[in-house]
Amino acid sequence: MGCELPSRSRPEPLYQQVVGYLKQRLADGTYPPSSAIPSEMELMSLLGVSRPTVRHALQLLIAEGLIERIPGRGTFARAPERRANTRRTGTIGLLVPEMRDFFMMRIVNGAEHTMSQRDYHPLLASSGNEIGLEQRHLREMWEGGKVDGFLVMAADSPQPHRTFSELAAAGVPVVLVDRYFDELDVPFVVSDDVRGGYLLTRHLLQLGHRRIGFVTRPNLYVSSVAGRLRGYRQALEEAGLSFDQNLVFQGLLPFLSEVQVLDDMVPRLALFERQAIREFLSRADRPSAILACNDIIAVQVMETCREMGLAIPGDIALVGYADEPVASALTPPLTTVRQRPYDMGARAAAKLLEMLDGRQPERETFLPVELVVRASCGASS
Repeated sequence: MGCELPSRSRPEPLYQQVVGYLKQRLADGTYPPSSAIPSEMELMSLLGVSRPTVRHALQLLIAEGLIERIPGRGTFARAPERRANTRRTGTIGLLVPEMRDFFMMRIVNGAEHTMSQRDYHPLLASSGNEIGLEQRHLREMWEGGKVDGFLVMAADSPQPHRTFSELAAAGVPVVLVDRYFDELDVPFVVSDDVRGGYLLTRHLLQLGHRRIGFVTRPNLYVSSVAGRLRGYRQALEEAGLSFDQNLVFQGLLPFLSEVQVLDDMVPRLALFERQAIREFLSRADRPSAILACNDIIAVQVMETCREMGLAIPGDIALVGYADEPVASALTPPLTTVRQRPYDMGARAAAKLLEMLDGRQPERETFLPVELVVRASCGASS
């Protein structure tokens, strides 16, 4: 049976139809492993769709690991992964988006300490929050026989990529840290982010606020962020308030390393973010309180409020998330939720060691969080 060509008469978005068409062609051998995929222009002509539609579909297939772009050559069907035999290297692959803050460093510290008790050591790599680079690190470490398993703080993605799925299917020991995928059946250790979002929102509600903004990057699909938003919504519902999508602001830049920039552009990017926050807070119906999805975003909100002449907490109450060291040093000190990154790394490493011993650990671990009340919300204790 031939593949059905995309059609505007069908309910699915055209880019999804293109994805389905190409997946079927990959599955039936029309495009065998390592073979070239038609160019964007050829696919536009063949399928009768626009170039942006083709590009969107190809980007999704790249993210899933089904195809790959080779600069100067074109786009190709991915060859099957080579399986390596079980080995004992004494090394564990530790992948993080970037070693840029206290939270990630504490995760690494906890994992490293637990590993060292069993004479394992980490091989640390950064994905730069790029799915393609994360996949390459995973493949090179495993296929090259460099590691016995992985601890991964996954790059931002709405779903697990193909390399994760293949490693899990092959029985490679993998434990996720800080965020997880419902679709991926591997153990994980994360904070109870639903509880964290709930505690912050309930606290602001108890202080009398009814219009509470939720400020984040465009990453509501990441489990940790989605959990905080779910807790926020639960607290609103419990208080008899309707959820207002207009109070959820995602106008910040993606994770900075996703944007290929030079170091001297970082101040300009921060300026852009403050301008975006300024527009959100300049609305006639602006929120009276802000829940920033992490403490770094809270700092941006605080700086923007100062530039606008808005007092915290007099004009706008503010809370963050994570309890980074900067939180208590701000003026006013930041109300936030305290996580346990060291314990997170240690517990994740312990799970991985169980897997290396041939045991199957409990899949889910949600670590408790704690509300830390400081002056930025309008309550000092």
